[in-house]
Amino acid sequence: MYADVDHRARSLHWERGFAAWLERANESVRGPLGVTFELESARAWDRRGSDGPLEPVLGALESVDAGEDVDLVVGLVAPPVSFSGAQHELGFARVLGRHCVLRGLGGELPAAARQRLEVAVLLHEWAHTLGALHVRDGRGWMSPKYDADQTGFDARTLALLGTGLRHLPAARVALESQKAWARELRGAVEAMTGPAWEGPERDFLLQWTERVRASGVVLGPEGTPRALTPLERQRLAEVIALEKSGRPEVAAEALEPLAVRHPQDERVQLLACYLAVHLTPGLDATRERCERAIARFPDEPSLRMNVALLHLHAGRFDEARDSLVAARRNLEARAVVEPAQWADLAGLFLRAHCVTWAEETAARAPGLAASSVVMEQAARLRRQVALPPARPEAGTFPLPSLEPAREGDLVRAVSDVEALLHAGSSGPARERIAALSQDFPVSPSVALLQCELHLFQGRLGSARTACERVLAFREDAVQAHLLLGVLATNTRAHARARKHLERVIALEPSRTEAWHLLAREYRGTRQLRTLQARYREQFARDLP
Repeated sequence: MYADVDHRARSLHWERGFAAWLERANESVRGPLGVTFELESARAWDRRGSDGPLEPVLGALESVDAGEDVDLVVGLVAPPVSFSGAQHELGFARVLGRHCVLRGLGGELPAAARQRLEVAVLLHEWAHTLGALHVRDGRGWMSPKYDADQTGFDARTLALLGTGLRHLPAARVALESQKAWARELRGAVEAMTGPAWEGPERDFLLQWTERVRASGVVLGPEGTPRALTPLERQRLAEVIALEKSGRPEVAAEALEPLAVRHPQDERVQLLACYLAVHLTPGLDATRERCERAIARFPDEPSLRMNVALLHLHAGRFDEARDSLVAARRNLEARAVVEPAQWADLAGLFLRAHCVTWAEETAARAPGLAASSVVMEQAARLRRQVALPPARPEAGTFPLPSLEPAREGDLVRAVSDVEALLHAGSSGPARERIAALSQDFPVSPSVALLQCELHLFQGRLGSARTACERVLAFREDAVQAHLLLGVLATNTRAHARARKHLERVIALEPSRTEAWHLLAREYRGTRQLRTLQARYREQFARDLP
């Protein structure tokens, strides 16, 4: 069950309310049909606006959840402004489908009357999904117009529903089961003669059963062939199970024939791209496969995220960033997005060093562990490279702005220059820093690199000035504190060294070099024993 924004706003305990609704329906169908409704899940539906016809709302529900793992998908929307008594104003379902949309009912109705109406509407629409027709005698639940005296299904409708219950759910996926259902359904419909049964629904069902009789593949409710045969659908399910069980190589091999035969099947092509990306990310064929899938299914965000993974694997960070931005647009265009998708996208943005976009995307999935990890890692990266915060706190020193699209370039440049310095290549490092100071003027990150360069060259005064400039912009710039601690240790400025090294440990307790330097500073003092105890608590071992 999916409850939209408007329904949830009007019903405080909407999950419990629908569960009670189902229980009342069970009292009406358990006896005559042996049916019990069980609620698989109650989910929030990110859509609003319930005025107008319900058929487009049903289409939106079908796009959110295909319902292949349940018997029925129900969408709940807000009550109508006014109610004429027509059933289609309170609910809508496709004949032979597996989805229905129901309007909640307003509190102006007496409780008993509202509950009777809720049961009638739910069972009316559910019966349509099993092939039940409208009955125009006004006495049962399949009447096109609701009446308070309606209490059940007529005998012929019960027989038709029993036919569906005997053959479903197998008749939706297995050809022989569908043909057996169609034969029985046709007999039940042909027996429904007279003015009460005549109409386009009866004609549609007779046409559908005839198509099933002549078809060599399973048909959907619309009477057209499914993209996959029943055997192929079973094979796809086996492939998914193989992947989930940790056997992606076997899954990819089993999927390949389906991927070749069904280039227009979205589920097959999404899975084929996903498996190829995780098994053979370095092959051109993998990239080509995923890009062909994007051309066929441009609105699918997971494809663009997989292509971004390929770019990241190959070091093509700009292309990865562009793919992730496109994936974000895809997700933003959807009415309902699983929070885990936002968290996955946030993690990829962070891998591309797009820190602000990673934080903004993770914020769309609050409460998820993956989102919290992204937030923590993004904050740590900002401290490490002295990257300005996306939104400075009120009252803090104003920081130079940096477009989110350029953050990745700067973060990677800092890493590259530090690698040059650690390798002893001060000349190339100096050239890169000079170029960065032109591209990113007044950047704390560039000032941090200048500090490291000056310290490497033994220009201690210039190093101290550069690092202090970094801290003026970002007091929590952990690398600047460490460099100033090293500098102070080398110049025997013990108080200053201890201050900066303690700040490093407070910001990043895992920076063991700061602990070791601080131990040297505290040698011969009572603080050393305290530091050793803190180290033991942090790392569960003794301070070397």
